Amino acid sequence: MPTSGNNIQQNAKKFLKGVVFIGTYPTKKLQEAIDHVYGYLQDEDVPLRFSSRLLSIFITCLILAGACTFYSFHYTDNNKEVSWMLGIFVLACLLWITEALPLFATALLIIGLEILFLANPAGWKAFEFESGIAPDIQFFLSPIADPVIILFLGGFMMAKAVAKRKIDASIATYILKYFGERPQRILLGLMLITVFFSMWISNTATTTMMITMAIPMLAGFKDAPGFTKAVMLSIAIAANIGGLGTPIASPPNALAQSLLHTNGIPIAFWEWMMIGVPFVFIMTWIAYKIIVYTFNIKNITGTVTLESKPISSSGKFVIIIFISTVVLWLTEPWHKLPTAVVALLPIVAFTASGQLSSKDINRLDWSTLLLIAGGIALGKGVSVSGLDVWLTHSLPLEPSYFFPVLALTTMLLSTLISNTAAVNLLIPLGISIVFGFAGDSTYYLKEICIGLAMVASMGMGLPVSTPSNSIAYSQGHLGANDFLKTGGLVGLIGTTIIILVAYLLRYFFQ
Repeated sequence: MPTSGNNIQQNAKKFLKGVVFIGTYPTKKLQEAIDHVYGYLQDEDVPLRFSSRLLSIFITCLILAGACTFYSFHYTDNNKEVSWMLGIFVLACLLWITEALPLFATALLIIGLEILFLANPAGWKAFEFESGIAPDIQFFLSPIADPVIILFLGGFMMAKAVAKRKIDASIATYILKYFGERPQRILLGLMLITVFFSMWISNTATTTMMITMAIPMLAGFKDAPGFTKAVMLSIAIAANIGGLGTPIASPPNALAQSLLHTNGIPIAFWEWMMIGVPFVFIMTWIAYKIIVYTFNIKNITGTVTLESKPISSSGKFVIIIFISTVVLWLTEPWHKLPTAVVALLPIVAFTASGQLSSKDINRLDWSTLLLIAGGIALGKGVSVSGLDVWLTHSLPLEPSYFFPVLALTTMLLSTLISNTAAVNLLIPLGISIVFGFAGDSTYYLKEICIGLAMVASMGMGLPVSTPSNSIAYSQGHLGANDFLKTGGLVGLIGTTIIILVAYLLRYFFQ
């Protein structure tokens, strides 16, 4: 119920005090002010997402971003657009790290702020573009329909159709029969199957499917709790590793591919696989050996039974479309159809044939697509505003060691926050640094975009690092220390290999 006018005024003052003295104002009083001022707006069915903690964090982020903008305006010789974009970039960093807003909401906020401050559709004098003609609204809205978004949408629809017809479980069960009944071979089989599916469908869906399939298998290993731990952990790690293999395997890959294309360096589907798939198999083998050693799998005994289910006619149709799409992606040099155009095949085929209903479409991971679009828009804003040039001259990074610094930072951030959010921040920053180097920047751009996208998948040292880790942890068999010892070690080894390979290749492509 609405409160009286006097009460609203009094509590509004309390609320404003909380904003001004955000670090010292008592949380309880701030919460009371929020409840009174905003309570009458609340819908019983859809409650507002307000809490004292989140609102405090959000306001603090705004204050810090505003301070950076103020500093840039008054203490540097930057143009207005650089100062505004610096504030937007800092705000994006803070919001993605703290998650005061949902990740996709921050992505949409970035697009909105860039339109307001950089495109300046109202023609406000304070937001005039000083270094040329201001970009139009379409420039910042275009990431929502970027070819990479269409590519990822096609991948989502393929994954949804495969899961709906239970094709993944049928194929996985059939293949696993050929690995035998020895625990070591079962573990390796589970990891390889998980890796394969996570290259084509969501890592989260793959992990859920594989754990669901593995639980009945573990009934024959009741006296070996170590094997249960090893299976749960191996599935999560394999799903993370599989996210390196193709451009549609994880959102960081899609973002990297889009930013490379924006900078005039298109990477075909098969080219990404030429880089990603060998590394996937190397890391899978390393992770397998670490897990076998950590949980002493060699001394475990037990039995396993598997029952494969036949694939329906609808499932066979899905398989045909799936294989046709993948083949077209891999043969792009011959038919010259862009990967995004090929992605329309499953989109049209599965919706027109009724394989995917409107409910299935509504349940797609649209928030991830918006998050990718926000990352692309952030990169566009950094470039068009001239912030990249300023960052290049401000950050003390040299070509010889800039990639290791960014790679280790990416792994750390990806361990603590969403790997997509981490890449959204660091790849545009890395591109800015690259353009400050003399000479041909083609190799450095590939190193930054592809390298950091791959490193992001190595951030798996905590249960909350990735959805795959969280799903495995939720089964109740693993502790946080298991992820830190095994997932953290695998991630550190993988990051080290990526850095060393980048240094080795640099001598051939410079």
